[in-house]
Amino acid sequence: MKLFVHLIEERNFHNAWAKAIHTILSKGADLVIGGGDERKPIKDSCMLISMTGNAINQIEARELHPQYPFRRIEEYCTEFTRAFLDEYRSKPVTERFSYLYFERLAQYQPTSSSNRSDQIALLKNALADQINQNITSNRAQASTWYVPSDITRSSPPCLQRIQIRSIPDHKVDVHLTWRSRDLFTAWQSNIVCIIEMLNREVIKPNNCRIIRIIDYSDSLHLYTRDIEEAKKVKLVPVSPQEI
Repeated sequence: MKLFVHLIEERNFHNAWAKAIHTILSKGADLVIGGGDERKPIKDSCMLISMTGNAINQIEARELHPQYPFRRIEEYCTEFTRAFLDEYRSKPVTERFSYLYFERLAQYQPTSSSNRSDQIALLKNALADQINQNITSNRAQASTWYVPSDITRSSPPCLQRIQIRSIPDHKVDVHLTWRSRDLFTAWQSNIVCIIEMLNREVIKPNNCRIIRIIDYSDSLHLYTRDIEEAKKVKLVPVSPQEI
């Protein structure tokens, strides 16, 4: 079996998704992930997707590919707000998710004896420092992984890391790193809501704008159950500036 790695560079958000699907359908490795009673057959790839130009505008406008199956984007983006987190934290543990991305980022606490860290606020301040010093730093990053508990957890976070790099003239390069990623039903909504949160909490308060998003997945995959629907996904027409 040959494992597959691929690079996509796109100026259209919808076609980044469609091209990733077409590529995995044709070249993805057949693997099984999960464990115990949750064995899940997939078509797998390691993939880096670079998005610039109009793709950024489409993401910020919450645009989704017409064939993207998950449509509850407003509800999902609410999970990346401080108001939702406050309400969520008031619930009994039995009513909470196995993890919440915004909780891991804004109230990072890997062990019960650790102090909580607001990594989002730290990113905001780190971006301001980069701007003030007129540098591009590779240190401004936030992590979701809890050591040592997540390695044995049945459902640890898929998103692993966010990096914010300052580029001259108040521009920003955003890097997202994922250990595992459902391409068909999660990819577009993940990016839309994370970028909306970063703009609100980190980037816009520093009077910056995003010029590139790097989305890297150790395992970007299609579940076997979704393959027939994924085969129907088509590229969308593009404007001349997206070519």
